[in-house]
Amino acid sequence: MDHCILKAKLVDINTGGNLVVFLNSEDAQKYNIEDSDRLMMSWKKAGGVVVEVHLSEDFIPQGKIGLSSEIQDKLHIKNGEEIKLRVIDVPESVRAIARQLNGVDLDYQQIESIIKDIVNYRLDDVMVAFYLAGAFWDGADYDKIYNITKAMVETGHVFEFKGEVVDKHSTGGLSGNRITPLIVSIVASLGIKFPKTSSRAVTSPAGTADTMEVLMPVTFDNKGIKEIVDQAGACIVWGAKDIAPSDDRIIKVAHQLPTEPTNKMITSIMAKKVAMDANYLVIDVPVNSTAKVKTLDQAREIKSVFEYLGKRFGIKVKVLPYESKDPVGQGIGPALEARDVLRVIQRKKDRPLDLEEKAVFFSGQLLELVGRAESGEGTELAQKQLDSGAAEEKLREIIKVQGGDPKIDSEEIKIGQEVYEVKAEKDGHVKLINDSHLDWLARILGAPSIKEAGLYLYKGAGDEVKKGEVLFALYANNKRRLKATRDSLDDNPIYYVS
Repeated sequence: MDHCILKAKLVDINTGGNLVVFLNSEDAQKYNIEDSDRLMMSWKKAGGVVVEVHLSEDFIPQGKIGLSSEIQDKLHIKNGEEIKLRVIDVPESVRAIARQLNGVDLDYQQIESIIKDIVNYRLDDVMVAFYLAGAFWDGADYDKIYNITKAMVETGHVFEFKGEVVDKHSTGGLSGNRITPLIVSIVASLGIKFPKTSSRAVTSPAGTADTMEVLMPVTFDNKGIKEIVDQAGACIVWGAKDIAPSDDRIIKVAHQLPTEPTNKMITSIMAKKVAMDANYLVIDVPVNSTAKVKTLDQAREIKSVFEYLGKRFGIKVKVLPYESKDPVGQGIGPALEARDVLRVIQRKKDRPLDLEEKAVFFSGQLLELVGRAESGEGTELAQKQLDSGAAEEKLREIIKVQGGDPKIDSEEIKIGQEVYEVKAEKDGHVKLINDSHLDWLARILGAPSIKEAGLYLYKGAGDEVKKGEVLFALYANNKRRLKATRDSLDDNPIYYVS
């Protein structure tokens, strides 16, 4: 078959993320197409993507091609649109992946061909998994990591901002830890550009994007992000269209694998920072047994890779590893974390001081890195911006420009109405807070999809407690979820008091 042309038929079938089309068996026989063949599909608005074909006796009429929900969502093809199909040979990117699996070092052009085909869906999820295995599970050398990162950047949109541009990222693993909105507000209040793209939660109770969505819209296209930053000097948004677009597919495939290679995480972070035109970058690397980074040795290796990439891309990078045994802040879950952020920014008496302290420290590190404060004086300047109200003014400006209510008060945030308090069964001190159990219980409550759900922590590690004192509270939006979480408490203890 050279090619055939069929009319698009939109079908309500979810195929789990893969790009799948459906053909009538008689059409398949006519055009010599076999079940599970890989076809190049093109239409008037695009050069082509690779799809997998499934055959049907009567589900799809002759002359039609059924498009799964994933294709509709990603490609926006209209019903009845003409679709051209042809069976494809093995693409060069597949040959490159095979060479990589055989231990052959790839040059930049070969790596770029793989990344381009990931972006354009010319590689299916199986081939993406093979790519990940070959690229990262052998402990990739620094030059390879640089080439992969560069290809991820250059296959997407790259922003250009005038002046100093700063960014901050955390490798993750601590519940709460919602310091990003505070850091953006403090640093941007001094006139430093801070275009912050943030993630949504995957396995945790909330990501920064989930939390900030409680206060304002976070989804914008590239033009919208540029306009927000031009107007407010900063943004806090969820990703950005075409920013290192291969990363979305790589992350999706990687989450199905048993572990995430450290260097994959680093390329993901750095590609997006380069694409956002960052000149200065601070990396938060919490280290504990439930975080992504589990040992200080691993943290030191991560620090070395980030610093190498920073030099190659012309970004001044400061990596800050530290051991942490405690969640940061008191709220766990989007709404409760948003309330924490506003309590700090509004200088409320019941604000979480550990969240404030960490945000001020990291803001100070950024200010010193960019040269706005002398060494050792950044924290003082950051605290001044917070105490004076300048940081609050900046956050409210960002909220307004992104379409939220700039007058919102921390206590106006809606949280779950079904509440259950867990109290200490004996006197003692909090020896440990189990972060993984905390995350699991928050997800049973419904976080992050139910923004009002989560937990509120009244005690931290090392605190003295008396029998009968409240350790933490559960928040849910219905009794069923609250009961399910209460039933899970015995198997998932959060506080260890001794």
